[in-house]
Amino acid sequence: MPYFKNRLPEYPVTEDMWDKIAKDPRPVMVYGMGNGADKLFARLEKYGRMPSEVFASDGFVRGHTYRGYKVISLSDVRAKYDDFIILLSFASNRSEVMEMIKDIDSKNTLFIPDMPVAGEEYFDKNFYNAHYSEICEAYGALCDEESKNAFSSIINYKLFGELKYLLQCYSDVSDIYNLLKEDITCAVDAGAYNGDTVRELLSYRPQTKRIIAIEPDRRNFKKLSKYVDEAELSCEVIPINAAVYSSDSAGHFSGSGNRNSSISSTVSYESRDEDVKLVRIDSVSDSNVDYIKYDVEGAEHEALIGSRETIEKYKPDLLVSAYHRSEDVFSLINYLKKEHPFYSIYMRRTLCFPAWEIALIAINEK
Repeated sequence: MPYFKNRLPEYPVTEDMWDKIAKDPRPVMVYGMGNGADKLFARLEKYGRMPSEVFASDGFVRGHTYRGYKVISLSDVRAKYDDFIILLSFASNRSEVMEMIKDIDSKNTLFIPDMPVAGEEYFDKNFYNAHYSEICEAYGALCDEESKNAFSSIINYKLFGELKYLLQCYSDVSDIYNLLKEDITCAVDAGAYNGDTVRELLSYRPQTKRIIAIEPDRRNFKKLSKYVDEAELSCEVIPINAAVYSSDSAGHFSGSGNRNSSISSTVSYESRDEDVKLVRIDSVSDSNVDYIKYDVEGAEHEALIGSRETIEKYKPDLLVSAYHRSEDVFSLINYLKKEHPFYSIYMRRTLCFPAWEIALIAINEK
């Protein structure tokens, strides 16, 4: 299916990346290990296409094994096989890694599967066809051509897994801040991690006076608190060890010490679970909030529900991550347009393989 600028794939889609892999007789090679590779193995098993090899980058092979496979190098793969398919199983936004992946794509057949960070639904042809009207609705709600180009390239990528779609339309972080208001005074950073996004906000909006920084993971919260205590900040930063949600209650946090963690009201058995306080942004924002950032690992919809009063009262600029769940790329747009129609909604994506770092920017321009 070719990519047309500012166009969604024609409906209905009859073949996606997984179909192509299933019928291709060439051996499949999985590039990388870890959680992403675990998900990829499970997906390939469904299509009866188990990998022939697992490999790592040249120079990173240590004689280890993964799921019963001896991990070899890309050079070993090329020496052993004449032709094959490579499936990338990890994410990166490091320039040197992305350049290496571009080089691999120029020499071999490479797919970069879109695997949900949270949730179980894959963005395949059946998902696209079932949600086509919602996808079109979201596309139509975006308010500039760059947003629509970003959206359509992301949808094409999710269905067909080709690198060219990821390279079609992306932005710098500065492009996102150019859309936000200049006079941010009080901000809420939902998913503050170790303080990196506090630093980022202050680098672009140094006049900010107050930031409520909310982070559920205990290890990351310690790093956040240490940063706040030791840095000579020009504004007041209030760290809160909690997870933003649609209600004020107790919940569970499946923590991993990184950005692949998740929040729920039920226990997950996939990783280390901790009890965590769930809070609404409406409960912790006690002053005129003019900016809210949401990067809450798949709980963005619930976090927005828990911000309803603050949003209606103050109409802050919003920066919402839209890549954790397969439906986020369209459902969050449709939620915002329905519940808060005064917002103009933009989409930007900073360069990352796969299509992570998708940002919705909602601005009250009236």
